[in-house]
Amino acid sequence: MVRKPGRMYRNLAKKAYTRREYMGGVPGSKLVQFDMGNLTEEFPLELSIIVLEGCQIRHTALEATRVVINRRLQELGRANFRLKIRVYPHHILRENKQATGAGADRVSEGMRLSFGKAVGSAARVYPGQKILSVYTLTQNLEKVKDALRHGTHKLPTPSRIEITTHKVSGIRAAHVKIAEERVVAPVVTPEAAAEAAPEAEKGEKGEKAAGKPGEKVAEKGAEKGAGKPGEKGAEKGAGKPGEKGSEKAPEKGGRGEKHPEKSRG
Repeated sequence: MVRKPGRMYRNLAKKAYTRREYMGGVPGSKLVQFDMGNLTEEFPLELSIIVLEGCQIRHTALEATRVVINRRLQELGRANFRLKIRVYPHHILRENKQATGAGADRVSEGMRLSFGKAVGSAARVYPGQKILSVYTLTQNLEKVKDALRHGTHKLPTPSRIEITTHKVSGIRAAHVKIAEERVVAPVVTPEAAAEAAPEAEKGEKGEKAAGKPGEKVAEKGAEKGAGKPGEKGAEKGAGKPGEKGSEKAPEKGGRGEKHPEKSRG
């Protein structure tokens, strides 16, 4: 599709058209992620982008704004911020497509006030409305402001940045959930570490107490199995039975010599 100027979709001219169940084939929205960063932590600082004029913001502009801001916030670490998109592109944009190219002047006039086909979606916003918000720590104020300033360049309306402070408990969440990650690593709080320390010491003592008797039993078993029984078996197998066998062999041989004499006689 040919890129159209923004003034075709920017103004709030007609009613919102949102009944997707009656439309055949609406293009999908590029904006699919609405919460990024640390989703469980409480942050004392909130920075929001507020629009100054009412307009329609296409889903491509919202996605471009999200990408720019999220890329610059990665410098803070994923556990030190939360990015939340506050609008959704419900409104369906329609266009009466016409022939373009050389020699299409006579057939490209079309009918007046045509209904058109769905070509995209947009979010309808009004003056003073929040587009998105970033929650972070106080020391990251300047970096977040710079990231939001770059994000406002992607919007089709003038806007400003509002800073709000929140009262938080000061205790970090025991389990931190990071968006866009499969593995979630818990953060150990000072209270949890103090509770877990005595249990760990008891476990180490129990392992030591259970390990010493086992070592003694293993040493005794090894001495009995490898030392005395082995020596006795070797003496019996190599000493006395061998001597008896060697003594008896000539006797049998001597008796065997007498038989030939009897047979001769």
